[in-house]
Amino acid sequence: MKKPTLRERSIPLYFQLEQIVKSKILTGEFSPGEKIPTETEFCETYQVSKITVRQAILNLVNEGLLVRKQGKGTFTKEEGSKGKSASTFKFCGNINNFINDGLKMSEVIPIGITRKSSSSKVSKLLNIDEGKEVVEIRRTRNFNKTPVSYIKNYLPLEIGKQIKKEDLLTKSMLQILRDKLRIPITHGIQYIEAIVADYDVASALSVNIFSPVLYSELIMFGRDGNPVEFAQHFFRPDQFRYTIELKL
Repeated sequence: MKKPTLRERSIPLYFQLEQIVKSKILTGEFSPGEKIPTETEFCETYQVSKITVRQAILNLVNEGLLVRKQGKGTFTKEEGSKGKSASTFKFCGNINNFINDGLKMSEVIPIGITRKSSSSKVSKLLNIDEGKEVVEIRRTRNFNKTPVSYIKNYLPLEIGKQIKKEDLLTKSMLQILRDKLRIPITHGIQYIEAIVADYDVASALSVNIFSPVLYSELIMFGRDGNPVEFAQHFFRPDQFRYTIELKL
């Protein structure tokens, strides 16, 4: 696989790298308290100088997302530790509005259904022990042969192992859980923010690395209050519009 490179010449390389590392922290690829790659590893991965890496890391340390530990390296902030946070607006709606999510897209491309050990972030959101096996489902949704979204779904093993590749072609995950598996979904929580595409997301959406994408996290809960699914959605902003209807 070709190594990712930072190519947007009008934007400083350190800022590009800074945003990529920040995205990995926000999406949970770098878990809370995890040691991040060394300067040398960043240089080799993104083909940049140590000066570029140091500036990017320094900015994230000053922002409160990273912590340097003498003689040990640089780590993401621990769970619950203080850092700068954005303002949050809260909206409420009917869960049935999610039913047809993505079904207007002309094509769904399943990428893979795999079993893997749960990360710190996935474990916390699914309320399971860290490292416990979960099912990860990856797919893209296309419109006119252009990728619109890239989705990663994480489900407890006992639920995820019942989902087949053919299920993903015509149904949303919510429909699969409710209609096929007969799991009563009572409510969900969705978070939305803007991040930049890392190599994995850029490849799936056919965009350049560091391109801006709309990132959404969605957690669905069953009748017993336990989470049954955690999903990460990455949307191309040039192909997707998120609309909220407000009624007074």
